[in-house]
Amino acid sequence: MPELSRDEIAAAVGGAWEPRSGAAPAFADFQFDTRALRPGSLFFALRAPGGDGHDHLRDLRAFPGAAAVVRRDFAAAALRREFAAAGRTLPLLRVADPLRAAQDLAARVRDRLRAVKFVGVTGSAGKTTTKEFLHRILSARRRSFRSPQNWNNWIGLPFSLLRLGGREQAAVFELAMSDPGIGEIDRLAAILRPDVAVLLNVFPVHLEFLKTVANAARAKAEILNHLGADGCALVNGDLPVLRRAVRGRRGQILFFGQRPRGNDVVLERVTREGDGSRLRISFFGIREEFTAPLVSRTQAENLFAAILAARQLGMKHDEIRQALPGLAAVAGRGQFRRHGRWTIVDETYNSNPEALKRTLAWVDREFPRAKTAVLGDMLELGAGEAAFHRQAGRFFAGLRFERLLAVGRRAEAIAAAARRAGFPARRIACFADAPSAGAWLRAQLDPQREAVLLFKGSRGVALEKAIAELTRG
Repeated sequence: MPELSRDEIAAAVGGAWEPRSGAAPAFADFQFDTRALRPGSLFFALRAPGGDGHDHLRDLRAFPGAAAVVRRDFAAAALRREFAAAGRTLPLLRVADPLRAAQDLAARVRDRLRAVKFVGVTGSAGKTTTKEFLHRILSARRRSFRSPQNWNNWIGLPFSLLRLGGREQAAVFELAMSDPGIGEIDRLAAILRPDVAVLLNVFPVHLEFLKTVANAARAKAEILNHLGADGCALVNGDLPVLRRAVRGRRGQILFFGQRPRGNDVVLERVTREGDGSRLRISFFGIREEFTAPLVSRTQAENLFAAILAARQLGMKHDEIRQALPGLAAVAGRGQFRRHGRWTIVDETYNSNPEALKRTLAWVDREFPRAKTAVLGDMLELGAGEAAFHRQAGRFFAGLRFERLLAVGRRAEAIAAAARRAGFPARRIACFADAPSAGAWLRAQLDPQREAVLLFKGSRGVALEKAIAELTRG
């Protein structure tokens, strides 16, 4: 990040330095985790469910030139004595709320970087994969930045923006929500003010607090609230609930999807070719083809959105094609690996009813040989939680899987519904936790026999631990 002067920072966040002099004249490194501190860092003491950053301010003694953003009511006398005894001082920037201060500072940085084209990606699933694909495509021809990992919430987005170097031509961010949902993406979009907004999809997720898919669509559509008059929104036009949610919004809206009717850009066909896929896309009636080393249908759909966003940012089709051979699946999101004679499909990062159904159907089509599904709880589904799990079980029973392992209390409903729908009980096993499922599977599988193993569950189930136990030794 280019340096920001202490006075500019104070003005952006509505704070006051204490003492008024003595802090470093400028800062270029902004952190909320003391484990990432270095000399000259500006540390924001945030409150979070896991703790309060004010309790870790003494860690700054090890970093010359570091300072901290703290609440106005923070009692610092004892801490100052500790620093003085160590021959150090601790400059403090007092604000009403350190998190809001980080957001305000990030918004100021975004205002300064007017030469950068900002992209915001949101949706119920596929945000990180689409972001990573788009960044890789853009990086082939432009200086591109993307938010790290899944830094996509009220903390992650501002601190991602504060990592920008200032020389980028494009920057890609994902925007997510949790509880309460309504209003969260609006706040993130107000900070980011995207030039291009990508609305991938909306599925039955976060219903624990949003209650309905229509509410989820309205919450996701908040990304358009701060789209400039010359900005462009790319919206999944296959979903009527999203079409309704974006109706009447300002800026240009392009609809994309797999249905020819009503979409400006259409993914007409995805064809498997060896270890990759060929996508045929119609851009306003003009067909183009793109080949990438991706085998998952979901990944191909995420790539479709990334190609459209790259095109909107000015990349030519040939430039995009040249960037695609280097693409790879994101860990935990459709990642394939071989372990001896077993093929592991790693979908452990998250799960929701629609994504689970689509993944099961794709694996069933893709792999005719022996298949096992290890399915974990789907979380944050609200009052319909049990019904969604039962629907998944009935759907599973109609496929050609050899075995079903259910992990977690909620996933037991998947197993029960599959059994009632005719899937043999002897081929079903239920487990309280992921490691137990992995250990059982390792004991049951023949290492000399080809097998396909799908792992998919919500983040809280940690099904990657099942994979670790399965492949141990």
